[in-house]
Amino acid sequence: MDEKALLSKQLEAQEQGRGYATVTIVESDGSTPRSNGKMLVYEDGSTEGTVGGGAMERMAVKDAMEYLRVGKSALRTYDLTSPASETGMTCGGHMTVWIEAFSAKPLLVVCGAGHVGGALLPLARTVGFRTMLFDNRDLELIQDKTELADVFVPIKDYEKDLPKIDLPEGAFYVIVTFGHHFDAEALKAVLKKNGAYVGMIGSRKKVQAVYDRLKGEGVSEQVLSTVYSPIGLDIGGETPEEIAVSILAEMLMVKNGRTGKPMKQ
Repeated sequence: MDEKALLSKQLEAQEQGRGYATVTIVESDGSTPRSNGKMLVYEDGSTEGTVGGGAMERMAVKDAMEYLRVGKSALRTYDLTSPASETGMTCGGHMTVWIEAFSAKPLLVVCGAGHVGGALLPLARTVGFRTMLFDNRDLELIQDKTELADVFVPIKDYEKDLPKIDLPEGAFYVIVTFGHHFDAEALKAVLKKNGAYVGMIGSRKKVQAVYDRLKGEGVSEQVLSTVYSPIGLDIGGETPEEIAVSILAEMLMVKNGRTGKPMKQ
């Protein structure tokens, strides 16, 4: 595969939010399969292009998948000189490759194109989230908000329509619709997805009312306990922009596995 085709595949992966690593030969000596070459390795181990094939390439793919998992980039040298080498090849040389990981951007799914959703969408994009917006209102009422998302999906019924939509595992869900009834529908739907984060806006009284409704419909207390609601970190503020900052801060806390405590502590 030529360089132009590989670049096209990289752009395609980026547009799809798909993680990948590039493996590029930077040095070789002795009798090696190739002296130059490049390939892409995806999270599932599938590849585009080649750096020589055989056992050495299989090792490079394995390393690329691991580096992609941990978000690491590094030089890797493979010994092709003896049967005792990790490749098991005896070509009589060494090959060094540069493995660069490009992790998939996390997906933020916002249910509700209101003031808070509209403030959160552009903010989330600045820190690397892909964004998708769902709303069940007439388009003319929310046109300005739909233009803020990478993808807008109009729906009629959150509870019925959301489960039918193919969304990746590990997505982040924020529920900020324009009514308790729709919040409950959206929450019930997204809890069927394998999300990394599910948050719902509302006062403690409203949140409890939604929980009571869903428990009456068969949603367990254990599942509801995983929801971040009332949503966001306690940083104060009442404007949509301030609330969006607190939500994003909580999302990043979950994404990065941190505590949310002040750094001085």
